[in-house]
Amino acid sequence: MTVPEGIHLFLFVLLMVFCTGSKEKLIIVPEKAVEIKEGSCVTIPCAYKKENDETSTLLWFKDPKYESQMYIGTIVYSNTRERPQSSDYSSRAEYIINATSLKQQTQQDNNWIKCDLRITDLQKTDSGKYMFRFIYSTRKFMSDALTLTVTDNPCKVHIEPSELINPLQESEELTVRCSTSGSCDSYPEWLIHTSGQKQEWISSLTTHMIGLTEEEGGDRKVTKLKLNVTWKDDNRTLSCRPAKSEDSCQIRNITLSVEYAPKDTKATVSSEDVKEGGSVTLSCSSAGRPDVSFTWFRNEKTEKAQQMSVWKLINVKQEDSGEYYCEAENKHGANKSNSIRIDVKYGPQGVTVHPLVSVTDLKEGGKLKLKCSVQNSNPTVNQFTWYKNSQALYKTGETLIISEVTAEDRGSYYCQADNGIKTVKSGDLWVSVMYSPRNIKIEGSASVKVGTPLTLTCSADANPPSLMYTWKHKPGLSSFPLSVKTGQLNILKMTIQHAGQYTCDVTNTIGTRSHTITVGVLYPPSNLSLIMKEEVREFEVISIICSVQSFPDSQLTVTGPRGDLKSVQKNRVNSTASANMFTQYFNVSESDAGMYTCKAENSEGNSETKRELIVLHAPKNVSVSSKGEQKSGSELTLTCEAHSKPAPSSYEWKKRFNGRINTVGHEQELQFTSLKVTDSGQYVCIAHNSIGKTESTSVEIKVKYAPNMNIVHNMTTLTQWNWEIPVRLTCSADAYPAVTEYKWYREEDNTTVVSHQQNFTVWQKSPGMYYCTAANAIGKSQSKSIKLFISSNFLMLYHIIFLLLILSGATIFLIHRLIIKPRFDQQSETDPFYLFPFPSETTTTVYYYGTVSKNSSKKNY
Repeated sequence: MTVPEGIHLFLFVLLMVFCTGSKEKLIIVPEKAVEIKEGSCVTIPCAYKKENDETSTLLWFKDPKYESQMYIGTIVYSNTRERPQSSDYSSRAEYIINATSLKQQTQQDNNWIKCDLRITDLQKTDSGKYMFRFIYSTRKFMSDALTLTVTDNPCKVHIEPSELINPLQESEELTVRCSTSGSCDSYPEWLIHTSGQKQEWISSLTTHMIGLTEEEGGDRKVTKLKLNVTWKDDNRTLSCRPAKSEDSCQIRNITLSVEYAPKDTKATVSSEDVKEGGSVTLSCSSAGRPDVSFTWFRNEKTEKAQQMSVWKLINVKQEDSGEYYCEAENKHGANKSNSIRIDVKYGPQGVTVHPLVSVTDLKEGGKLKLKCSVQNSNPTVNQFTWYKNSQALYKTGETLIISEVTAEDRGSYYCQADNGIKTVKSGDLWVSVMYSPRNIKIEGSASVKVGTPLTLTCSADANPPSLMYTWKHKPGLSSFPLSVKTGQLNILKMTIQHAGQYTCDVTNTIGTRSHTITVGVLYPPSNLSLIMKEEVREFEVISIICSVQSFPDSQLTVTGPRGDLKSVQKNRVNSTASANMFTQYFNVSESDAGMYTCKAENSEGNSETKRELIVLHAPKNVSVSSKGEQKSGSELTLTCEAHSKPAPSSYEWKKRFNGRINTVGHEQELQFTSLKVTDSGQYVCIAHNSIGKTESTSVEIKVKYAPNMNIVHNMTTLTQWNWEIPVRLTCSADAYPAVTEYKWYREEDNTTVVSHQQNFTVWQKSPGMYYCTAANAIGKSQSKSIKLFISSNFLMLYHIIFLLLILSGATIFLIHRLIIKPRFDQQSETDPFYLFPFPSETTTTVYYYGTVSKNSSKKNY
């Protein structure tokens, strides 16, 4: 892989800076000793740093010495005349700098510039110390020294003659000697062509061109090269080197110069096709020594003789077309080139339009045929374009044909011929066409009010001019002629019947053509109708048709309870509209019931009509309302309410309880005069009418009642109980809402609560009659008493005492009523027992460890 020269320099600079430490050097030349054989070459690497663009002095010294404030020595290279280069190195020393990349190097390499020195054909006298001198402004720098030692090379080669004084003649024999020292082991080698035109280094006698001799008593080894030169050997380089040497610097060369008559004469042209007025360049090339002169010929005639090989023709014309060739000549002979042809291209000439039929009496429907003629053209015309009245036609081709001409085809025609070089326009040709009336116009108002006059004027373009006019009127399906024969029609007073189409027929000698306009008579909306059903079922598809008679057409608007039908019904409607009619289809809903109005309006007036729409639908929004308290014994009324059209015809009440559904009523109201617990459940109402039925959401009735008492104990019987074991009593109550308070009493002391818990334990030491009470938001209930730890005699005594207490209480009550009655009559005339509430019915159950005994009693608390 080849490394770019600039990279070598950059790496070399970095290496030297790194090796020399932090002190900056402005010139870097490797300080080392180099040995190279005599006859070879050497390249001394160098780089210097330039800090500005000032002009500087650059010098390479061999063996310099500092004397009298300056360096003196052999100057191998110099860029200044004040200190010129030594003549010994004028042909062998080369200062190397990559000038094309100098700017790039200074940017990338921090202003380091290449300053290599190359010396070829080294002599022993070239041995010494080489240093580079760099001077700019008042600053001067000197590099380190590279020591070069040129060693003896017995195999250094030398070519005789080193150069040819006089040119060789074609077929002349030439012998060239390449010699080296006799002490060299091998003879020198010549680089010659072998079979297949390959080049090989040869020093043996394998070819007749090589000869080996020893001369000067064996001090020189000589390899001779013999050639019979031809014209192809002109400028050929012969190379010689020491045998098997790979050092390219040891090669010596000699260049041959052979004189010969012109060879390989060739004529070329910049372009064989040239446009008229353009330019073309003819070039003639030929090999010959000495230099040849050229003569140009056209069509076998001498055209121009000159020493230059290039002949430029400017502003070429048609007559410049032809065959060209050149002839090369020197003192040894002449040679003729190949022929080349120049074809001068020019645009169409003599372009005219030639009519192939008469264009003065051409009738409409006839055939028009025109030809675009061209006298000369190179190349031939490849495109024709036709124009009428300066407008391009879609017709192309040399001939323009219009099979059936019309009035629009009259006008001025011309053609353009294009051959790619130039476009040329012909002169104009006028074409006249006789045609029937056209561009018929009827001028007048297209709409008039009833009772006003109407004037229509008919005009047309025709060739020859028009002769006769005929008017026709078509109020309905058929038309009839009018008596007017002029171009103007007058009607003094317009009626609705005058509305319709008016036709004007125009006739000349070629034919007849017509034009029709529609005249409308303006009048306000009349005969307005709104067609629709009056009574429909919900979700039925109905149509509403609004129609009217008017001119101009009326703007129809249909509005209903929900507004304009065009905007309200967009999502569920299919509507059509035509002249003076509007039709709407839609699915009816309850909200569509009401009054519908159709309004027609035009520039002459307006009108409207109304119709009512009744929408029948099954009961909706069926709901149940209640009146009264959901309490045992209270009154409660459930009312079924529904919205329907027509009104509900019947009602049905159903009760859902414990998975069963029962019908419990057929009136709008379901009444409970005295609620019972068994009335609890889910109730729904079903409303019926002729359209359908609808069920309400369920309503729950949950009857509130006072507690039903249950006492549970752990005794087997009341008489067989072991009195030494305590009795565990439980006060159980069924109630809605739930019981909030439990109390236990002993009849012997009714005012004292012995326990507030639902469960109570009685011991033998506390014999007596026990009962419990339970209370909720509705009321309080008392259980039946239970006797615990009491004998029969004691029980009888207990009952007697209890009866006496009741009689005492009744006596006190009667006395109290007689004394305070006048005072309380004002407070309650209807309640003789105002101070005492009515007793409620309760049920008491006593459980005997698995057996149940029930008693009913009425108690007041």
